[in-house]
Amino acid sequence: MKKLFVLLSLLLLFSNISFSQNYAAAVLDDEFWGYIDEKGNYILQPMYNLAKDYNSGIGLIKNLDEWYYVNNIGDIIYSSNDYLAKYNFSEGLARVEKNNLWGFINTSGNIAVEPQFTAVKDFKNGFAAVKLGSLWGFIDKKGNYFTAPQFFGAKDFENGVAMVKDKTGWVYLNSQKTTFPSNKEYEVYKEFSNEMAAVKIDKAWGYIDMSGQMIIAPQFTDADQFIGGFAPVRVGKYWTYINKKGDFLVQPIFEVAKEFSDDLALVREKGKYFYINTSGQEIGKNTDYQIKYSFNEGLARIIQNGKWGFIDKTGEIVISAEYDKVEDFSNGYAAVLKGGKWGFINKAGELVIECKYRKVRNFKKL
Repeated sequence: MKKLFVLLSLLLLFSNISFSQNYAAAVLDDEFWGYIDEKGNYILQPMYNLAKDYNSGIGLIKNLDEWYYVNNIGDIIYSSNDYLAKYNFSEGLARVEKNNLWGFINTSGNIAVEPQFTAVKDFKNGFAAVKLGSLWGFIDKKGNYFTAPQFFGAKDFENGVAMVKDKTGWVYLNSQKTTFPSNKEYEVYKEFSNEMAAVKIDKAWGYIDMSGQMIIAPQFTDADQFIGGFAPVRVGKYWTYINKKGDFLVQPIFEVAKEFSDDLALVREKGKYFYINTSGQEIGKNTDYQIKYSFNEGLARIIQNGKWGFIDKTGEIVISAEYDKVEDFSNGYAAVLKGGKWGFINKAGELVIECKYRKVRNFKKL
């Protein structure tokens, strides 16, 4: 009865809400969570114990001991199926539990895949890993098996390939439902990215293509994923980057080499962080600010004299270092901390939402 009363109260509260905005962010005032739009107006008043990000146009809120979904027109999504919901949507479906079994609901709150699995993971690229008993397989969004449970472990499908664990160890599963390598020609540890994956033979790392063929011979001490056409690799003690032909971008000189983001990579040489671009040019190496973070949406966080701001891709400070802390930009807005409270700025550096919240989450599309 309590649950029904709470639900009816929530429905009445939301009945006059109009979602004409594009993005929403979860915010915590002095005590409760709610959602605001890009202008700082409340979409849902702060009255919840917790609020998670929007995903697939659906938000997730907790009221007392119950979790509820809210859609992009302000309606509470609820089903008489009485499932337990506490995970965000992914690709239009969310995992739910009923009688200790797991399935999925759609954005209308209806069961899309009947709870029948021991465990499930989120949908990624059209497939979700599901566990039946002690074995893992994959289903599509209609609940049909792509591969029946037969693996001892399974990771998400990325770029049309998933890592799965069979009796020989970790291997790759492709869209033709075949696994490789067939004879353990190399060891599998890392997922595909940019249609290539780092694999290991003995103590040397190289790269394979989507067919499983070795295209960059094992020669590196360590290797990471290709992002934006380049991958960090370690030669002895030091890191550099290679292109898809295996050519060095620069000589191995870095103590740290992060993956490329927005065509720039964060590196460290002789204890100092700076960036290099896809031509190997150094950016922000000799500055009076501290670099620690990768670029996101064309800007990167920096620290200057104990305060935080942002630089652009040339290394120029474009948002002055005046905040106690900042987060990365997301959908054109960045959370900033000043005087112990959080607010938001836009890419012009304008404070568009006053710093008055205890906590905030990033803006997400409705």
